[in-house]
Amino acid sequence: MRERKPEGVTLDVSSTQQFKTIGIKVDFVAPLTVDAITARALLAQVLETSTEAYPTQTALSRELSRLYGASFGISVLKLGTKHVIRLTCAVVNEKYLQNFTDQQPLFEQAMALLKAVIFKPLMPAGQFDETTFNQQRQNLFAAVKSLDDDKQYLANRRLQELVFKDEPAQAMSALGNMTTLSQLTRADIAETYRAMLANDSVHVAVIGDVTEERVATALADWPLTDRTSDESSPYFDWTAQDRVTNAEDVAPVVQAKLNLAYRLPIYRNDADFLATTVFNAAFGGTPLSLLFTNVREKASLAYYASSSYNPYSGTLGVQTGIQFKNRDQVLAIVAKQLEALQSGEMSQSLLDEVKASLLNARLAALDSPQRRLTGLLNQQLTRQRLPLKEWEAQLAAITVADVQRVAQQVQLQATYCLHGGDQVAE
Repeated sequence: MRERKPEGVTLDVSSTQQFKTIGIKVDFVAPLTVDAITARALLAQVLETSTEAYPTQTALSRELSRLYGASFGISVLKLGTKHVIRLTCAVVNEKYLQNFTDQQPLFEQAMALLKAVIFKPLMPAGQFDETTFNQQRQNLFAAVKSLDDDKQYLANRRLQELVFKDEPAQAMSALGNMTTLSQLTRADIAETYRAMLANDSVHVAVIGDVTEERVATALADWPLTDRTSDESSPYFDWTAQDRVTNAEDVAPVVQAKLNLAYRLPIYRNDADFLATTVFNAAFGGTPLSLLFTNVREKASLAYYASSSYNPYSGTLGVQTGIQFKNRDQVLAIVAKQLEALQSGEMSQSLLDEVKASLLNARLAALDSPQRRLTGLLNQQLTRQRLPLKEWEAQLAAITVADVQRVAQQVQLQATYCLHGGDQVAE
C-alpha cells in the first residue's frame, strides 16, 4: 500500500494526451522575508548546477541529453507574501520515440533526477562544495547587475522602493541584493537549504500522459517529511500613502523611463478580480488599450506605454518610454485615460474587444504546459479554482459599470523617471 502524502505537500496532476511531453514542476513555498530572499536565490543557483551524482554542470547536461534532451531549471519568484523556489523538468513521452530501449520510462527517470537535485546536492562534509558555491555566487552577482543594466527594470525597481519604502521585502528583487549576497557563506546557504527541506510548503504539479497514481507512486520515493501547512494569506495588504511620491534619477539613457505606481486593493480572491483584469486590459494591458492607443499611437508621446496588474500585492503599474521633454504631457494624458474609465467613458466595442482578447489569451494558455502548471500553483495558494466555462460566463457578464467601479478604486502612489538629464521637461 502506498504511503500517505506528507502534511504540507500537495500534488496536482493534469492527465492529458494533448502534449508529447510530460512537464513536472516542484515549488518550495516559504513566507517572504527580507533576510531570506538573497539566500534562497543563491541556494537555487547552487542546487541547479551540481549533485552528488552529477557534480558539474557538464555532467548534469550529459544526463539531460541522455534523457532525450530533457529540460531542467530552477528559478525564484515572489508572489505577494510568499517566496518560491521553483524546479521544472520536461521529458518527451517515450511512446513517441522509435528507438527507446530504457527499462525505466522517462517520467520516472525525470522524477529520480529531481529527487537527486533536491535531496542529494553536492555537500561534502555537510557544506556545499566551495568551488560551486563561489562560482554560483559570482554568477548571481552578474545576474543582479545585469538586471540593473535593463533600464526599464531598474526604473520599475526604483518605483517599488518608493511605494514600499517601509516594506523592504516587497521592494526587493526576487534575486535579492548585492550587499547581502557578498556576506553570505556556505554555512548560511546550508542552513537555508535545510530550512527549505524541513519547513517549506511543497507543491508538485505534473501535466501529460500520466495518471495521478503513477505520479503519487514516484513521489512516495522522495524523503519528504511532514511540515506545518501554511494557511496564511498570500496577499500583501497595505495602506495607501496620503500623498504622491515623485522621484527621478539621471543615467546615460537615450529614452527616458517614466513609470507610475498605483494602489488597486483588489486581489485574486475578490469578487471583482476578473473585472479588474478587464480594467487593466482596457487601461494599458493590451494593444487595444487606452494607453497604447492614445499615448503611443494618437499623441505619439511614447515609444511604448502599458500597464500591469499584480493581484497578489494589490498594485497597478504603468510603464512608458518617452522623450524626457514630454514628461508632463505624458503624465497628464495617462491621468486622462484613467479618469475616463473612472467616469465610465468606455465604449461597448472596446469592452467587447478586450474581453475577446482575454478569452483568446486564456485559450492559448491551454496549449502551453508551462502556463498550465504555473496556474496550478496560483490555484493552490489562493484556493480559487474556476472551470473554463464558468470563467468564460463571468467574463461575458462584465459591464462598463463593473470596469468603472474598479477604476474608481485606483490611487496614484508614486511616479519615477529615469532620464538622460540633457533635456528639460516642458
